[in-house]
Amino acid sequence: MIKKAFKKVVAGIMTGVTAVSLMMSGGNLETAKAATSVSGVSTVSNMPSDFARGVDISAVIALEKSGATYSYLDGTQADDIFEILSGAGVNYVRIRIWNNPYDSSSPYKGYGAGNCDLYNAKVLGKRATDAGMKVFIDFHYSDFWADPAKQFAPKAWADYSLAYKKDAVYNFTYDSLKELLDYGVDVGMVQIGNETNGAMAGVGGLYDNVWDLSSGVATLMQQGCYAVDDINSAYGKSMLKVLHFTDFLERGEWYAQCLAEQGVDYDVFATSYYPMWHGSTSDLADKLTYIAKTYDKKVMVAETGYPYTFDNADSEGNNISSADSMVCYDYEVSVSGQAQALRDVFAAVAQVNSTKSGYGLGAFYWEPEWIAVDSSTWGTYGSGWASSTSGNYEKLYSSSVSLYSTTDRGSSWDNMALFDKNGNAMKSLYVFNDIRGVSSTTSSGISSSSTLDGTYYIKSKYSGLYLDVANGSSANNANVQQWTYNGCDAQKFKLVSAGDGYYYIYTGASGYSKVVDVAGKSKADGANVLQYTYKGTSNQKFKVVEVSSGVYAILTGTTSDSSCLDVYNWSSSAGGNIAQWTYWGGDCQLWILEATN
Repeated sequence: MIKKAFKKVVAGIMTGVTAVSLMMSGGNLETAKAATSVSGVSTVSNMPSDFARGVDISAVIALEKSGATYSYLDGTQADDIFEILSGAGVNYVRIRIWNNPYDSSSPYKGYGAGNCDLYNAKVLGKRATDAGMKVFIDFHYSDFWADPAKQFAPKAWADYSLAYKKDAVYNFTYDSLKELLDYGVDVGMVQIGNETNGAMAGVGGLYDNVWDLSSGVATLMQQGCYAVDDINSAYGKSMLKVLHFTDFLERGEWYAQCLAEQGVDYDVFATSYYPMWHGSTSDLADKLTYIAKTYDKKVMVAETGYPYTFDNADSEGNNISSADSMVCYDYEVSVSGQAQALRDVFAAVAQVNSTKSGYGLGAFYWEPEWIAVDSSTWGTYGSGWASSTSGNYEKLYSSSVSLYSTTDRGSSWDNMALFDKNGNAMKSLYVFNDIRGVSSTTSSGISSSSTLDGTYYIKSKYSGLYLDVANGSSANNANVQQWTYNGCDAQKFKLVSAGDGYYYIYTGASGYSKVVDVAGKSKADGANVLQYTYKGTSNQKFKVVEVSSGVYAILTGTTSDSSCLDVYNWSSSAGGNIAQWTYWGGDCQLWILEATN
């Protein structure tokens, strides 16, 4: 594959999306308006800056192994799907973990659906973290799918009493989180059980007809919460403890009451909510608000989705195959209908904040990347919803296989994805940025056959002043500022390719022995930009991205390209400082390169 040297960030090109001219560095991105919405949806109010605009892409590694590739809206391919997701506004990733999703006999074939074990979560979580996203871990406490119809205990726990399961839940949660954090995964939330409507890990209503969590489910939930508390204490973290239910409009308030009666100490009440099955978003907002107010719990939607077509891209039947598969039909089945449905889910959660500020946390779109792949890969890599060995697991607890499978199966979700059958991002993917009025990246740009290697004066599009090393100093930590053009060496900068689309920017003030550097390897807005001895580290790497003819954004490698060089506080004065700031495409973040020769 041809490596891409640039990305064209949409800032008045590609789709015509631009930020309003009044927006300033350090302003509230959540209240900014975009001139054009890629997806066609309107902005959403009451979203704090850390509002989770998330996706669950637990199966993506299996899909990639099966040949799936992902492209931007314009069809240009990305080196990593996380580039596309980040450019669309995704800031959080949910990852499920099964204890041991592999058959107990040689050749130990995976059960499918991504074979989502701890190792998969570590690799995927690190990719998300490196892309600047936080991670939401979803423990099922099962070896395969857990939901209201099935909550089988892991194979290793099959003969455990409740007392042993308590220890097992605690230890698995604690040990897994320790491995994830030690691997460098930025975990922000932890889900204790998946769609635990009265049952979990072989305990509760499905197995004893006691549905109010009192026969052991609440006890197991509390053990998972204890493990999160202890990891938080050991690592100085503040990961949120999440409990997850579904059929929320019918039973959500009752489950919240059951948790209160059982005294479970948790932080977030989460639900699955699918508009085609679960009712109106206005009812969703009302009931989320009720739980936030009544029980003082933060709330969110842990899973959502909506079809963009009834067409099927493989031989596996889809969950939604016709209008008859839908209980509710509030949105048309189209890309625009899908976008509007997702926008309204975000709005419902955000509405909670108008009553109880900070309690509506966000929403996660479920498996937006799960497109169809060749059937020969389904069992080999676990890229379908189940493999032929998954039925062996079910047989541990049932006389027949009805919930899992005895054959390799494909994607039943391909018409619910936010990528089309060829892996191209659809307009609905850009809801994540459009709801906050922020421009999106919709193209990978031009190939590495074009190069910017050379020496330049670099002029601010906003102020007309030039990048300059203060006082022409050759010393480490000399400040980078803007200054009136004078053509001296302090205003000359040499771009040298660092590979993968990055450049080192050598400074003329140092005789080109030192480079532009984000101080302290900081990822923070406002971090200072200075001159320092070449180290080759990420804070000395920059992507110089052409956003319109001859005009560039200079994205910082230390933030995985999410921030850029910015004329701080919109200064128009000589001596105005240059800092790192989250990229949004304003003139104070754009630069004109003028070759010195």
